[in-house]
Amino acid sequence: MKNLFFAFAIAIMAIIYGCNSDNNNPTGGGVTIDPNTINGTITFVDTNVVIDTTGGYYSVNAFATWPPMGNPTATAKIKLIKGTDGKYSANYKILGLNNGQYVVTSAFIKTPYVVGNGVLGLGSFSCDTSASCLFGPGVQRVTIENNNGKADINFKSFADTSKKIYKF
Repeated sequence: MKNLFFAFAIAIMAIIYGCNSDNNNPTGGGVTIDPNTINGTITFVDTNVVIDTTGGYYSVNAFATWPPMGNPTATAKIKLIKGTDGKYSANYKILGLNNGQYVVTSAFIKTPYVVGNGVLGLGSFSCDTSASCLFGPGVQRVTIENNNGKADINFKSFADTSKKIYKF
């Protein structure tokens, strides 16, 4: 009888533990979102991609101030992947963000970096490839609060650096 009670108690504890809800790691599309991160997918609207990245690289950037007055708060290199339809996209994750609001952009960073012509902005969350939106009141910021990460921050971007929507 004692063993039956013990087995019953273990079964009840397993059920209670299985029903536990952990809100410290919210999910997006069934994927755990790391704290203090922004992630999503950038879809490129053209196919003139810089393949030889010895002179620079594509990146996704989070700016706490906009227009930017310096380096982004956080940045991540991205790799453009060509899909079966011939179009390019890149999944990204920006790490290490504090609570706050961020403008998220895509860019090609020239190396070596030259001030005024080293960052070629190609797209942004909420404005896609529109420069007038990006520098107008329509730009939307991504908010990190309570250290919760944000998922599905998807946007469109140019890949062709001659179509830049900003540079600095």
